[in-house]
Amino acid sequence: EIPFPDNSFDGVIISEVLDHLIDLRKAMQEIYRVLKPGGVVVFDTISRNFKSYLLVWLVAQEMLQVMYNDTHDWRLFITPEEMERLLGDIGFVVGSPKEEWIGMDYEDIPYRVARYVLGGMKDKHEVFEGNPVELPGDLSMIYGGVARKPEAVNS
Repeated sequence: EIPFPDNSFDGVIISEVLDHLIDLRKAMQEIYRVLKPGGVVVFDTISRNFKSYLLVWLVAQEMLQVMYNDTHDWRLFITPEEMERLLGDIGFVVGSPKEEWIGMDYEDIPYRVARYVLGGMKDKHEVFEGNPVELPGDLSMIYGGVARKPEAVNS
């Protein structure tokens, strides 16, 4: 539970968190509760698909260990369709993810991983240094979105 009264905030930003939660529905219900009518939630998360399984979980986490052990549980990743449905079920107003949400991916990741491996796997940070994020226009890897609590909420 978020330790704030109902209708406390105009906005909530939640980044790098949703794909680690066991009870995503409860977390999003709590965010809905503390948002004022008309308030917005801005989020990002990792999509659950073969690409994220391969690149984020298997290669980056398990094989190359460029992140802490057990940082991610691939089963907790959330597809855009699941997120859209969940937000709608809770009561959020959600625009079209394909038009209003944004996709993010790591550019040159094969090159960066090869450089890390050939360099003796000494500096994990070099894989992600310099903020190597691109915006590919699809939601297949990492995506961010926004949803709004309706102006008038029936109790």
